[in-house]
Amino acid sequence: MFTALSTINLPLTASNISRLDYRMSTDTTSPLAERILRRLEATGKSMRSASLEVGSDALIRNIMTGKSKSPRAENLEGIAKALGTTAIWLLTGEGPESVGEDSRAQGFQPLIIPGKELVGDRNFPVYAAARGGNEGHQIITFEAIEYVKRPAFLENVKAAYGVYVVGESMLPAFEPGDMALVHPHLPPARDRNVVLYHVPPVAEAEAMIKRLVRFDDRDWHLRQYNPPEGEERDFTVSRADWTVCHRIVGKYEAR
Repeated sequence: MFTALSTINLPLTASNISRLDYRMSTDTTSPLAERILRRLEATGKSMRSASLEVGSDALIRNIMTGKSKSPRAENLEGIAKALGTTAIWLLTGEGPESVGEDSRAQGFQPLIIPGKELVGDRNFPVYAAARGGNEGHQIITFEAIEYVKRPAFLENVKAAYGVYVVGESMLPAFEPGDMALVHPHLPPARDRNVVLYHVPPVAEAEAMIKRLVRFDDRDWHLRQYNPPEGEERDFTVSRADWTVCHRIVGKYEAR
């Protein structure tokens, strides 16, 4: 049982007012959010400070407010470490609530998630790609060639899509025939795989799948793991030429 808000009797310090604020904004239908709140209060950490330990200052706030309902596994592990618990306890409430580094060092405990919780309805569009004039480029046709079951972590993401990979410039991260799973609304981020488009992705668009190493106001700084002959592993393209950047958040391997 979690303490109801009406029973809280805290002195009105700035810290406790902040805690009341995020209690009032918590998605109370989410057991994950409630358990995170419980660990925040136990550790005395703020949402922002714990999130920063994982690498994103809004990560926990997005979960608490219901904006992020299915955090990525690595983010959940990071939150658990920051809050002195385990990902299994955060997700299920099972196992010890509080663990130290010694317990954490005993080894990885796999979290088994039922298959039906990993996918949703068969409404996830998949687009075809053909090799472009450049070995590392491809032409994506934005008319779905099939619909597959939607990955759970893209369940409520408008306009999310999959695209088949052609070419070998990103081996071994992506092989020909793999399906890249794309979240079109996430902002660009360093050290993430992305799809870059020459023009807005409608009808047909020239695209390339690369690793975004870093970026600035003028350029994308990219990496390809298996560059075609005559090309560099690391290279730069202009943001004026490659205007659209979509984040890849997963893949289905070729069958």
